Amino acid sequence: MNGKSKYVVGNSGRAAQRLSARHRIFAIITIFLSVTASLAAIEWLLSYQRQMIERSDQLQPGMILYDPRLGWRLKPNWFGSHKHYDYDVYYSINKFGFRGPPPPQTGKLRFALVGDSFTFGQGVGDDQTFVHLLNEAGKGTEFLNFGVPGYSTDQQYLMIRERVGLFKPDVLVLVVYLANDLFDNERQYPLQGDHAKPYFHLHPDGGLELLNTPVPTESRPAAARTDSLTNLVLGESQPPPTTLQRWLGGFEITRRLGMFQPVYRGDDADFEARFSYTLALFRALVGRISESARELQAELTVALLPGRSFVENPEGLSAGYQDFLRRSLLRDLSTMAGVKVIDLAGALREAQQQGKGGLY
Repeated sequence: MNGKSKYVVGNSGRAAQRLSARHRIFAIITIFLSVTASLAAIEWLLSYQRQMIERSDQLQPGMILYDPRLGWRLKPNWFGSHKHYDYDVYYSINKFGFRGPPPPQTGKLRFALVGDSFTFGQGVGDDQTFVHLLNEAGKGTEFLNFGVPGYSTDQQYLMIRERVGLFKPDVLVLVVYLANDLFDNERQYPLQGDHAKPYFHLHPDGGLELLNTPVPTESRPAAARTDSLTNLVLGESQPPPTTLQRWLGGFEITRRLGMFQPVYRGDDADFEARFSYTLALFRALVGRISESARELQAELTVALLPGRSFVENPEGLSAGYQDFLRRSLLRDLSTMAGVKVIDLAGALREAQQQGKGGLY
């Protein structure tokens, strides 16, 4: 091979290498753009889905009425639909302003269940509330549903005094939602609602003072909408997010995958310091409810109901503070005469661990 041939072959080889390099660069750019476009499309779809879910909550108007003492109440003889992303059900309110049929005059042992939306049965039809199922299973007993969506313990106490006692229950069951009931007891507006409510202030001598009555008709102000359970639980102790968490944690994809999300931790010492007044106020309210039960010659049972996160994500912050509240209430209520406690939180978590899904 002469020198000219070697030169041609060498140039051809280098040209082929440059062409191959350009192909690789082009392939990398193509893959990058394809992945970026795919992620952008997925992000848009997930964000759109979340917005549709948030906007899908459509309750036929008229079920909730303003009440100057309780904040709000259910409208007697109301019937209507409640549509959401994952359910489409009907609610019926009886002539007394509570869910379900009017109480029959049967002479059976009567249980009055007082609670919030879980007791009311939000998201299920009339024949699927746990109060209805208890009535189907019970023999010689009847269960009345006094659940009102959004109510906290203070409103439940006032309702027991004003309305529940008229039905002469033999057993009064207070269903406590551990996720937010105790926090809402301290507030003029519930964390997850826009209507104002009454609340009690606990004085150092143990006295309770009823405040915010007559209840204002104004909706929750913008300043109060920034509150969150995380802020209430951790306060100033929550660590600031890292740079990656600020940049990437806000995407819908990373949020659903649990990536680049701040990890919050709390321990009993922190919870004890932050929740001492919360627990003391709740104990005082239960004391008042216990007095009302004695006046009605009824037994009092307190049922501790956890939020979904307590059962399905036991290592998370939400489960942590709920477990602290649960253990504190089991300890405190055990010392109160005439108060029985049902630990639904422990039973539901055990059922979840045994593979019994679909609890919420």
